[in-house]
Amino acid sequence: MPPSPSHPQEVLGPLLTDARRMKREAVKRRKVVDEKAFGPEDVEGAISDGWRVQKNGRKKKAKLARDKPGDERLENKFWYLLFKLQYPEMNEGRKFTILIERKGAEPLRKQVDVFAKDDETVIVAECKSSKEIGRRSLQKDIEEFANLKGPISTAIKKHYGRLFTPKIIWLFVTENIVWSQPDRERAAGENIRIITDRELRYYIQIAEHLGKAARFQFLGEFLKDQQIPGLANRQVQSIRGKLGGRKFYCFVSTPRSLLKICFVNHRSLNDPDGAPTYQRLISRTRLREIADFIKKGGFFPNNIIVNFTKPVRFDKVANDNETNVVFGTLTLPDKYRSAWVIDGQHRLYGYAPLDDRFLDQNIVVLAFEQMEKVDEANIFVTINHEQRSVPKHLLDDLEGELKWGSAIPNERIGAIAARLINVMNSDVGGPFYSRITQQGLRSTNKACLTIPAIKDALRRFGLLGRTVLKNTYVPGPLCGDNDSATLDRAQRALTRYLEIIRRANMGQWELGREGETCTNVGIQAYVQLLASLIKYWEGNTASDPIQMEPEELIGEIEEFMSPIVEFLESADEKMIESEFSSVPFGSGGPRAYYFVLCKRVKSKIADFEPDGLADWEAEQSQETIEAATKQIRDLEIEMKNTLFGGFKVRYGEENNAYWERGVPMKEVKTKAYDRSQEAEFDERLSLETYVDLIDLKKIVEHKQNWEFFKPVFNIPDPGEKGLAKNLKWIDRLNELRRISAHPSDKRHYKADDLEYVQFIHDEFFKRLESWDPVEADQSNAPS
Repeated sequence: MPPSPSHPQEVLGPLLTDARRMKREAVKRRKVVDEKAFGPEDVEGAISDGWRVQKNGRKKKAKLARDKPGDERLENKFWYLLFKLQYPEMNEGRKFTILIERKGAEPLRKQVDVFAKDDETVIVAECKSSKEIGRRSLQKDIEEFANLKGPISTAIKKHYGRLFTPKIIWLFVTENIVWSQPDRERAAGENIRIITDRELRYYIQIAEHLGKAARFQFLGEFLKDQQIPGLANRQVQSIRGKLGGRKFYCFVSTPRSLLKICFVNHRSLNDPDGAPTYQRLISRTRLREIADFIKKGGFFPNNIIVNFTKPVRFDKVANDNETNVVFGTLTLPDKYRSAWVIDGQHRLYGYAPLDDRFLDQNIVVLAFEQMEKVDEANIFVTINHEQRSVPKHLLDDLEGELKWGSAIPNERIGAIAARLINVMNSDVGGPFYSRITQQGLRSTNKACLTIPAIKDALRRFGLLGRTVLKNTYVPGPLCGDNDSATLDRAQRALTRYLEIIRRANMGQWELGREGETCTNVGIQAYVQLLASLIKYWEGNTASDPIQMEPEELIGEIEEFMSPIVEFLESADEKMIESEFSSVPFGSGGPRAYYFVLCKRVKSKIADFEPDGLADWEAEQSQETIEAATKQIRDLEIEMKNTLFGGFKVRYGEENNAYWERGVPMKEVKTKAYDRSQEAEFDERLSLETYVDLIDLKKIVEHKQNWEFFKPVFNIPDPGEKGLAKNLKWIDRLNELRRISAHPSDKRHYKADDLEYVQFIHDEFFKRLESWDPVEADQSNAPS
């Protein structure tokens, strides 16, 4: 609606309504830096003011850039979000103001950070940013914003005319600010809604995928259960019946109507009011494919499945007694966020990027009425899991809701763990805040922790309980009287515990994936350490951790953590990287990381000896490693000497008969020859030098050689009764040989590896002592 001629544009302004000018503004706002050209004489001074060189220009001018201030970057980010939501009218630049009229005083102009308007709503947003994550009182800002709501509403009506009665959404958008509970309550009391970094990231992501249709997701969040202008008394012909004992309606509607009332509570938003949240974030590729399909005349014969969150009106016309269904007229909901999409989100939102002419096509809908959220999620999983389209880590995530209260102990523990991780991920300012990767959202250096990895650690180390005798649940040290109490106790304990680690070196924690602390490997190790420290404290004090308040319990073990904390506080990145340099990639990483931490604790507490530490320390001993490496090398040399020495006794050396007759496999000979050619001519050795352990095994076990070499090479593994050919030890020896041959792989001998090498070494040389190749040749002479 254009501004009334009697109330000129200056009541609100400057405003953008032209699409081309809005795009130019968006291009500027997307940049996180200011750019400027400087002459050579000005570069040094600019650099001291925070500018950095981008590139040197051809005309003796340098292009410099400087980060925009935090508040400006946040304003731009939120403005760009509303642009992506395709609001047709928005503020221009950072000097947008609203004329505030006051009784008995001169009017004043109030600067507003972000302003946007469509036919039904107006967004008025205040943006506050902090350089680092921390608490900050917003009481004064909230009170000032609340006091301006009335005058701003008056100005909006004055500018657009009295006939325009929008729903105004008052927003506080913050970045790196931990909201206090009193401030949250003040904002709620004044009907001021909050968007933190986490929600902003989510909205930007769905806006990138859905464009204009994402506006209804956004509005549904803030205008839940409020009426949508233009959708009142919209009726469709429908049938009503029951499926699985649940009431359903089946009818035909249009994307134009459904997009406004539907809502998908994605895992990535994790709205506590809507738990369980089960949907995946929408795939942009699938949307594009579906949109192209629709444009080419395609249609979907299958239903979109939704759940009406409130009772709906249905006027019966007729019954069908045979099928027990009722024909009648259904009045669709006319409120935002009143129909949750259970299945078919891509089919529905595939219409989002299409022209207006496609929005009145028919869509078949199957709607339930006030179905329980857990039942919604079960239907979603049933449909999608059978089609193999639900990723495993989403099912891991869902365990926190679908298995909550399960009578099966392992499911019960997994459910508590999954929900705990999600709760901590939503805890603004907490150590896990926005650290967990979410389905459909790109992982980042910061959001790099995964639910399966952390859940596995919580389950394996018994903090939330354990399973004994197959189906008996035994509470763990962080457990409460029931599952909800366990969730609360575990969150409080883990938050306090991880906060000690985080605060010891905030810079390292903030590195996320690029650091050594806040990673899957690091967190799994710290969870295991917590379990071991509680067990140690429990054994030394004869106390019961379940009887203590969580914060009190962590306070008791905090002194044991002092060697780790002191190291983190004093260490730089290189020192920390060196500390964990022995931690391998893959599944062995958390174990090695955990023992590095245990070793630090043991440096202060001599009797701290958790299971496996002694073996690990033996594995890490340079003397032991060198001894094992030497034994493997000696074995490899002596095995070749035994093999080819035996052939020389048996076949002689003339014309290389020992090689030609002793090695019957052509491919082994060819491989050895090819390897010999890689050396300089005058440095080449005899061909048997180039035979590796696996080919050596093939030669030994060949039918013409086996009986001759069997007395030396036939070594059963410890505890085995023996097979016809006991040569598995050569395969394992070959694997262990690679550890010393490739130290950059960060692999280490384990305690049982060291024992095994010693066993094979002793057995081989014992057998070799009693073996005479001449006697063996006489008793096994080839025919």
